[in-house]
Amino acid sequence: MKRIVCLLLAALFAVLSVGCGEAEKESGSSAGPGSSSVRAEIINRDEYLLYQNVFYKGYGKDIDGTKVKKEGVLAVLHDAFNDRDRFYVWGFFDQTKCCDWQWEFVPGDGSELPAVGSLVTVEGTFSSSSDALDGYWIDDAAVTVKTEFTGKTADLDMLSMSCTLERVQMINVARHPEAFPGKTFTAYGRVASPDSLEDPYYDNSWEIKLSFSGDLPGTGTLVRASGAVKDGTLDAETVDTIE
Repeated sequence: MKRIVCLLLAALFAVLSVGCGEAEKESGSSAGPGSSSVRAEIINRDEYLLYQNVFYKGYGKDIDGTKVKKEGVLAVLHDAFNDRDRFYVWGFFDQTKCCDWQWEFVPGDGSELPAVGSLVTVEGTFSSSSDALDGYWIDDAAVTVKTEFTGKTADLDMLSMSCTLERVQMINVARHPEAFPGKTFTAYGRVASPDSLEDPYYDNSWEIKLSFSGDLPGTGTLVRASGAVKDGTLDAETVDTIE
């Protein structure tokens, strides 16, 4: 019985990993290669459900070693706890954008990555590893660019991260400020107070100090900000309301 269950899970994983036609249709992404000054956005409900099953319901061990193919947005997170950059391909569950999925991957030798925020396809082997942030990653991954982001980026481009990845990055900045002096950033969140920013969707998730010489919108307003990190504070040059 266990063998049958494992085979069924492996088949499901392969089917869900082959492509993201539904996601392309829903997000309006182009299927061909190209470039855009707008960050990619992709929605795939099946990937979200698979992600939940793998990381929260113990299915990861049953598909360890499986060849996979994922399509999503490229993000790079700096892990100050382990002094390394981590690479992700990610997307949203639905248009509310409060729920997301993300697969960590290790680029293969000689891989050249496009700018974060690009739409990419990642192919490799889904593997367990003590070095992976959540215990599994896509190893020896080949990355193919579908639409390259040509807009402005930053050292910590959190506008190119899911809400989950942004939370992890913010925790790193807050707890290890010595690792980020002068790093440029982009970010999004809700105004928590006249001098702080918080998670865009969830209460009591994360909150970080925000310095801005202009007038901030009212508490609870969803905004995007850009600037540089200074002593664990987001020293913002711009803050704009997200409609």
